[in-house]
Amino acid sequence: MTLGFIILGLLSYKPMTGYDLKTFFNRSINFFWSAELSQIYRELSKLERNGYISYEIIPQEGKPDKKVYSITEGGKIKFIEWLRDFPHDLTPISRNEFLVRIFFSAKIPKEELILNLSRYIKQEEQELKTYMSIEDMINTRMKEQKDDEELMHQRLTVRRGLYFAQSEINWAKECIEEIQKRQFTK
Repeated sequence: MTLGFIILGLLSYKPMTGYDLKTFFNRSINFFWSAELSQIYRELSKLERNGYISYEIIPQEGKPDKKVYSITEGGKIKFIEWLRDFPHDLTPISRNEFLVRIFFSAKIPKEELILNLSRYIKQEEQELKTYMSIEDMINTRMKEQKDDEELMHQRLTVRRGLYFAQSEINWAKECIEEIQKRQFTK
């Protein structure tokens, strides 16, 4: 139910439609937790059934009415309980198809592996630029809104992304160097 708690957390900022939630998701949390719009709507239904959120229908002219969801007092309590209940093991579970392919890549030509490691570096460099841009935006907002706790905590997650992306770039470059040093017959 982590997605449900993420939605409760987002709704703790302000009431939103399902589409607003997806947009907010894409601009913030999507860097470490992804969700499709259909998943968000499914979770909204569960949260509403459990009494953690409510909604107001807003009529729109020429468009379908929209549902604007708000967190209830019960939802706030449940969210804070979840937030305080950190898992025993804080290391994220990882499934990484790219690493699986590298693990077995002695069976393919080294040029092919180098090409894909180079592609990975480019992707991570783009990710790094994105994180830097987000951090700049947060820093600017923090200067305007002095002592904003929410922004400071958001920046903490962005910093992790920055460090992770840079680490991945360094790792992939090392891989390429090591592969190029060795003489493989494949």
